[in-house]
Amino acid sequence: MEQTITINLPSQLYQKLQRTAELAHQPTEIIIAQSLRHTLPPLLEDIPLDYQSNVYPLLQLNANELRFEVKKVFPPEQWDKYEGLLEQKKLRELTTSEKRDLDTLRREADILALRKGYAAVLLKRHGYAVPILESIS
Repeated sequence: MEQTITINLPSQLYQKLQRTAELAHQPTEIIIAQSLRHTLPPLLEDIPLDYQSNVYPLLQLNANELRFEVKKVFPPEQWDKYEGLLEQKKLRELTTSEKRDLDTLRREADILALRKGYAAVLLKRHGYAVPILESIS
């Protein structure tokens, strides 16, 4: 279902919109819809519920803070422990404590990966160059 909205645009932006539509041989409505589709950040509902509260605060960050978020890495000692537990899991049943540690580390890695990715999306949507995403380790 389509919705109609009325917005006021500065003349310069409207002229740019019209010229883009002319060059693309598309109605201005299509250009606007495409632009919005590409600039709106993914909805938090698209992120698993258990992680939304960890990602939501990124919407309040400025570009420098988002760049900092994109560059974060998992602490090496925690990554080594995570990988060690994964190897141990292949060889034997983990103890209750080891399972809890593995679950905690997996969640922390998931949160970091989601935050880095979402921060990169927000930077891109605001027109900034996105630093190359490094692995979380």
